Amino acid sequence: MNSLSLITEKLKTINQRNVSDWKPEILNIGKPSDLERFNDILDRHSPIVTDEIYGQIEELVKCLRPKDKLKGQALEQAIKNHLNGAVLEEYGNWIYYSWSNRLVHALGKEEFIAVRTNRNHYKISPAEQKILASKKVGLIGLSVGQSVALTMAMERGFGELRIADFDDLELTNLNRIRTGIHNLGLSKVISVAREIMEIDPYLKLKCFTDGITDGNMHEFLTGDGKLDLLIDECDGLDIKVICRTKAREMKIPVVMEASDRGMVDVERFDLDPNRPLLHGLIGDLNVEKLKTLETNEDKMPYMLDIVGLDTISTRAKASMLEIGETISTWPQLASAVTLGGGITADVVRRIFLNEFTDSGRYYMDVESIIGDKPKSSKEQTERNGSSSIPTPDFGPKIKARSKTQIAPETVNIIAKAACHAPSGGNLQPWRWKHRDSAMQLYHDTGLSSSFLDENYIASYLALGASLENAVLSAKLQGYKPEIKLFPNREDQRVIAEIELHNEFEVNQTDKLLAEHLFERETNRNIETSEPLISEHKDLLCNIAKENGSGLLLIEDEEQKRELGALIAFAERFRILHPIGHKNFVDEMRWTAEDAESTRDGIDIETCALKVDELAGFKLARHPDVIDKLKEWEGGTAFEKLSRKSTSHASALGIITREHFGDIDFLKAGRDMERVWIGANAVGLGFQPQSPLTLILQRLEHHSGLNEEQYAELSNAQKRLDAFLKPLTSKNPIFIFRLFYKKNPVKKSLRRELSKHFQEEI
Repeated sequence: MNSLSLITEKLKTINQRNVSDWKPEILNIGKPSDLERFNDILDRHSPIVTDEIYGQIEELVKCLRPKDKLKGQALEQAIKNHLNGAVLEEYGNWIYYSWSNRLVHALGKEEFIAVRTNRNHYKISPAEQKILASKKVGLIGLSVGQSVALTMAMERGFGELRIADFDDLELTNLNRIRTGIHNLGLSKVISVAREIMEIDPYLKLKCFTDGITDGNMHEFLTGDGKLDLLIDECDGLDIKVICRTKAREMKIPVVMEASDRGMVDVERFDLDPNRPLLHGLIGDLNVEKLKTLETNEDKMPYMLDIVGLDTISTRAKASMLEIGETISTWPQLASAVTLGGGITADVVRRIFLNEFTDSGRYYMDVESIIGDKPKSSKEQTERNGSSSIPTPDFGPKIKARSKTQIAPETVNIIAKAACHAPSGGNLQPWRWKHRDSAMQLYHDTGLSSSFLDENYIASYLALGASLENAVLSAKLQGYKPEIKLFPNREDQRVIAEIELHNEFEVNQTDKLLAEHLFERETNRNIETSEPLISEHKDLLCNIAKENGSGLLLIEDEEQKRELGALIAFAERFRILHPIGHKNFVDEMRWTAEDAESTRDGIDIETCALKVDELAGFKLARHPDVIDKLKEWEGGTAFEKLSRKSTSHASALGIITREHFGDIDFLKAGRDMERVWIGANAVGLGFQPQSPLTLILQRLEHHSGLNEEQYAELSNAQKRLDAFLKPLTSKNPIFIFRLFYKKNPVKKSLRRELSKHFQEEI
């Protein structure tokens, strides 16, 4: 047998450590039975003995006679008098800690308590100490709760403590739980109980190593007398709600500490049993739903509701976005946990002593109290996006051409169709007006988002789509549109003029598109992908050619993954860029009220987000969070939703052109709209995935990019070029995903027509 095998065999034969004992044996060797057990321990276990009883008696005597300031012979005489002939070895008690095989000589209970709490006076008076000694406290969750429990034990801030946690100690716990590596694998409850007993063997504990369950909650709250206060430090969201519900029924106050910004939450159900749970922050949260949550990512949005998304620290917000990416769970620090232990012990003590009667949420934010003064933010040198308010400028007068009059109701139909076009961020940057037989499309540059609109390319796509809608609607009304692009050399904001001629018969393809024009929608749902039907592919490719564009459909799974990775990169790049981030925040409408009042932007309800994704979006609103993610080289969470959506696509589509130029983007916008309407008409969901091609336009003039950002984009451009080279020689203008629609979507709102269309006087 080799040496390694011998070691293995030896390890197998070693007795397993004691993992369940937490109560020490308290022996008074003046009693025969205790003396017998004492000798048995000495003989059988050869314990480590600590006998400092004389020093404890010395402290006791000094505490009993503080005015005498005893020392030297006077102190020795006082000790002799106190012992009154008692044998030193028999004085007090011997405490045997089986788990560490230690035998400790200590004062008896009353004397031990008197000496150990002596230096509490008069932060805590003797009378107050007696009040605290009558209180029963329940503590759920010992990752954070350990610090609370030990602090309260050191102060003797309770008479009985019930501790509950189902988990065992892991190495990752040791960044905040004060214990040794020899305790790894040990129940957190047992570990905390042992440490408390090693501080004070006379304290009363009850241990719930299964955590809190439906079966033991009543015992935890009421066994041997109802709790006087409950401290919640558990991770189980369902337990947080259930235990509060029970505590409210029993009029038990609840305290919670979050280990972030020193936040302490107090709910005085004893004084106000009709209070909403957690101050109403969680609403009517479904407990059964919470029980089904398994991963930290699933729990995160609900936890954010409980701790307050807008009030947690920047690092906590940013860390939440890294869960499941670069970290596995939410972070906690020993400094914060230790601070929380002290704060919670202080709050509980003052509640028990009737010095604090309010409910509420309180912060002891060390970083804001002790820290550098905030620095003024750097001014942005680039336009930051839409004001959301259309300007009253509808452009120069339409040049007189034909005097043919078009019926107002017909013009309104065409204008309404034109204003139903898609636009980046739903900014609706168009102005339409009509005179005689002519209509004019004008660009409101104040409604152009800057980051994805380098040289107004995104606006031109939207304006092209609006123009195509007007053309299709006019044809359906029996008019032949004659179009002039950029007709006004003095004002490039005049995008197009349309002269409407009578007696036109629309072809079947344009008729199909015109009739389904108002059904066009952005679909952000994640649906199970199915292969595209051949006739649908042929239809889309044919209608994309109307204005000289091409349509490339990517259906191969490996190719979809490759292009999807680039699309995901662009989403992350946009969010992490200061201007891109501001545009993102500005264009989102975070509440139904915001969406209704502005009737522009991206209504968050249209994004079809899961609860955790919505929480991520809300966390991403904060610029300081983005700064922290950049510092950590994180932010890959911003790629997840994009990767998921592209991976579930039946195909990724790319509108292509021979050249890049203003007219190319306008015409690409027209053909994009045709494909979009056509796709929706045959039951295909359509979602733009365009940031990639739009952001890459910044490379030409190094626009708004530092060297690192420029290098990142350059690499993305090379990857995209390499991807497209075997597939097409044309330039990618606009990317989207296609899938067969199964579920309905909510559409973003539009401003009223009068803000975008007028009759020229």
